[in-house]
Amino acid sequence: MSIIYSDELKVKIDEVGSSLLSIQDEDGLECIWQGDEASWTGHDVTIFPFVARLKDGYYTVDNEEYYIPSHGICRRHEFEIASKKSDSVTHVYKWDEDTLEVYPFKFELTIEHKVEGTKYIKTMTVKNVDDKEIYYGIGGHPAMNVISENGDTANNFVAFNRQISPNNYYLDEAGHFIEKKDKFQTFDKLSCTKSNMRLLKTLILTDEKFDTVQLQRPDGVNFKFEFSNPTALAFWSHPTSGAYYCVEPWWGVPDFANPTRELKDKELIEKLAVGESRQYTFSIEIIHKN
Repeated sequence: MSIIYSDELKVKIDEVGSSLLSIQDEDGLECIWQGDEASWTGHDVTIFPFVARLKDGYYTVDNEEYYIPSHGICRRHEFEIASKKSDSVTHVYKWDEDTLEVYPFKFELTIEHKVEGTKYIKTMTVKNVDDKEIYYGIGGHPAMNVISENGDTANNFVAFNRQISPNNYYLDEAGHFIEKKDKFQTFDKLSCTKSNMRLLKTLILTDEKFDTVQLQRPDGVNFKFEFSNPTALAFWSHPTSGAYYCVEPWWGVPDFANPTRELKDKELIEKLAVGESRQYTFSIEIIHKN
């Protein structure tokens, strides 16, 4: 585990998965869900090279099957520390013979965690070090502590900076695979009520420019997220328990119930030419309104 600081924040980063363990402000407020067995034991996930689940657990490249777990290969991998300062730590994950067994592309994934004042910043950089084009999905999965009242989190809200009219990918009954894509209502604010999670499983918004949202708690604590234009923005929590809400910038989406198997043909898949690299960034700022 690495600990990085600003004058206002103390942030803990896990080398396993290169994920967030904790964000505490100067008053000692814990902003990241600390996990429990009843709802979700996790805190955060670095997603790569596929977002969420694959139908039957596999995809194909040139018609050869490759099996990979939900959200990819990072969450149980111990990253190498490339550099570390008081206010930042940088992790690296490079391809090897084991990764080629499940993901047949040569890559370098660099992840920088940084704090600036009241803001935590995560920058994920994918580089193609193969001799051919590579295809992948990538994303984040931070679970933020919210306020539960009478067993529900309905008095917490996601506020957008404008009216949006996104499309939504609707998942199947199990909440695993996409069954359809349809227009969502126009809105600028969403309740974090558990009933939405029971209905939608995961809310997956697309076809809008997502630059910033605020997760607003009834106690006046806001978590302001800024993004580098994710192709999908997902929201998830356990449908019945757990005082947390995940705000997930995704470049990619889960598999369809009747999927295209070839990785390069999957919905919203990212691609890089030989030698090319691309950055994906999101930040979380802790704001006290009271």
